[in-house]
Amino acid sequence: MSNIEQIKNITDLEKQLSESDMKQYKQFSNKTRKLQYLVSRAIVQNVCGESIIVNQNGAPTIKSGFISIAHKDNWVLVAVADSKVGIDIENTTINRDFIGQSELLKFPKTTDKQTFYKNFVRYESEFKYGDNADRANMYFYTKGNYLIGICSSEKQQDIQFILSDAFLISE
Repeated sequence: MSNIEQIKNITDLEKQLSESDMKQYKQFSNKTRKLQYLVSRAIVQNVCGESIIVNQNGAPTIKSGFISIAHKDNWVLVAVADSKVGIDIENTTINRDFIGQSELLKFPKTTDKQTFYKNFVRYESEFKYGDNADRANMYFYTKGNYLIGICSSEKQQDIQFILSDAFLISE
């Protein structure tokens, strides 16, 4: 988990990108999205010692296990596990058409913001987990105004959050 807002110099992180990652990175025009992409790759490289491989479905993978990536605003989360995992993060202060979006996503209709975001984070985490997500464990966490969901076959006591300051790079 890393806060991209505190990155001062991205040159060292850019040097860690593979040729294919650099090609993708350069296609992003939004500065925040570029930093999210860059930091997710750097986290995986520093934690796992390997690069992300994008599979035929466009999902990130690694050779040594399973990963899932989520980003919202200035936050980047990377879940690394020995078994399938899905992670998502949402800013719960954003007002939406909760009834309309609930219908669109086939959630139970709700006007309650917290219920909507819990359903939304569950939906995204389970989607990233993939097949048999209904048999996996679902956990929710909060960090300020953000709701984090993790869909995992791991037990909750085996899940650790590491707030990385490895990417608080000074000039």
